[in-house]
Amino acid sequence: MKSLLIVLSTLFWIAFAQGPDKNGYRWIDSDTSAGPTFQWIDITGSGTRIELGDDDNQGPFYLGFPFQFYGNVSDSIRICSNGWLSFTSRSHQFHHYPFPDLHAPNALMGLFWADLDPSADGAVYYLADAHRFVVSWVDVPLYGTNDNCTFQAVLDSTGNILFQYLDIPDDFDSCSAGIENEVGLVGLGYFCDGEPVENYVHDSLAIEFYQLDNDVCPICIGRPYEKELAGIGVIPFVKVWNAGKSPASFPATLRIGQQYQEQIIVTDLVPLGDTMLEFPAWVPGTDSYQLELFTLLAGDQFPQNDTICSQTFASYLGEMRYDDGVPDTWFLRIGSPTIDWAAAVRFSSPYPEYRLLGARIFVLDTSVFERVLVCPGDSSGPDLDHPYFEAESVAASQPETWLEVPSDTLLSSSGDLWLVAFWPRRAPGPRIGDDQTMPIDKCSYFGSPSIRWISYNDGDIMARLKVDGRTGITELEPVKKLHSLLPNPFRHKLHLSITGCRKQRISGVIYDASGRMVRGFVLQ
Repeated sequence: MKSLLIVLSTLFWIAFAQGPDKNGYRWIDSDTSAGPTFQWIDITGSGTRIELGDDDNQGPFYLGFPFQFYGNVSDSIRICSNGWLSFTSRSHQFHHYPFPDLHAPNALMGLFWADLDPSADGAVYYLADAHRFVVSWVDVPLYGTNDNCTFQAVLDSTGNILFQYLDIPDDFDSCSAGIENEVGLVGLGYFCDGEPVENYVHDSLAIEFYQLDNDVCPICIGRPYEKELAGIGVIPFVKVWNAGKSPASFPATLRIGQQYQEQIIVTDLVPLGDTMLEFPAWVPGTDSYQLELFTLLAGDQFPQNDTICSQTFASYLGEMRYDDGVPDTWFLRIGSPTIDWAAAVRFSSPYPEYRLLGARIFVLDTSVFERVLVCPGDSSGPDLDHPYFEAESVAASQPETWLEVPSDTLLSSSGDLWLVAFWPRRAPGPRIGDDQTMPIDKCSYFGSPSIRWISYNDGDIMARLKVDGRTGITELEPVKKLHSLLPNPFRHKLHLSITGCRKQRISGVIYDASGRMVRGFVLQ
């Protein structure tokens, strides 16, 4: 049985070796338990022969029914001599590509995409009826060889696609098999140039590409991040996806450690649609936590993808940030006539008292910022006249990395903090990392103190502040009492009453319960 590879992501789509791709397509083969059974359909007597030459593409050929493929409905298809079908392409490309790929042809089903020559031998046939469309390459040789190939594609009216291989040269790997959409951005590959090795195309193999009616799954835990500040409320964001062809209503549950578990009901999520969920705030302690996100759909046809897990660690020493750590694009605003054009990020002070250890900005290149500073402010803008620290003419040591601006400043404040980076006048850089993946916190700005600050709502500028909330004297390891001895005569007060003695000097010694002398005394 083939193993199912699950890749857990904190950011984007979950990908399976067997799918689903972003349109919900999956594959399963006859080498897999519960896969399709190889049953060759001989159409050499009942089908129509196509006179295909070398590197030839003909059609359109009518299917006999409407066929939905990656959201588009077609009633006809084109057939290429080189082992592939397309709903749109007139190409005769014999160089095969992996799936998906932006190069033409697209809207593609590649059964055995290789350099084939039906003009030298063999034939290609098709058969259409009300429920299925079959195309067979029969004894067609690889170009310039005597190695003949026999394989076929079967499209049925439900939208499923079946590839079958009757006779394939042993250990031949200069080919690819898979499907992709009309622009080559989304697709699902089965085999290409020897990879993966367990998917070599061989005799008596059947591969089915299909979609499920009912399947939902979590696809990422956007927040908490892998590191968070202890004692600060975190709003968890997650994304779930309907990978099926039917609308779905279901609960999504987030569990963090042993104390936090919350559930949100998702209602009528559209087929192949995803949605971001915002859970109630969670306040971490100084510890590491296991995060588990799971969905529970009645009648789910693929429960194997219902759970994803990740971890987060919380400490008083950490970073304030809004980005997920991955730049989707690069932020730059130039062309202003002013000399003080800048990007800024507004943070809230994490603790009543803390130490500000520095700033970090993710940059594309090693261009120089005129100055970088951290200052107080409010929602209307930064107070640039009273910076907590400031650095001039700073740049990253290498491209696509974090520019580090160190500091060591003790702050006692509950207001806003602004991290501001000024570009040189009309400079084409540095370009700052821009995280446009949801959620977007809308705490990024650009502008000028001499004009105005403009809220940037398309993404989160990748700029962070490093802080340490451990200030003052802290008892790291409390002293443990090993034992307590009673009575202790000097815990409070000791009253002695001596009678029957007059005009005598009296001395004595007081011991504790363990027999140790506490002190002596003399009464005059």
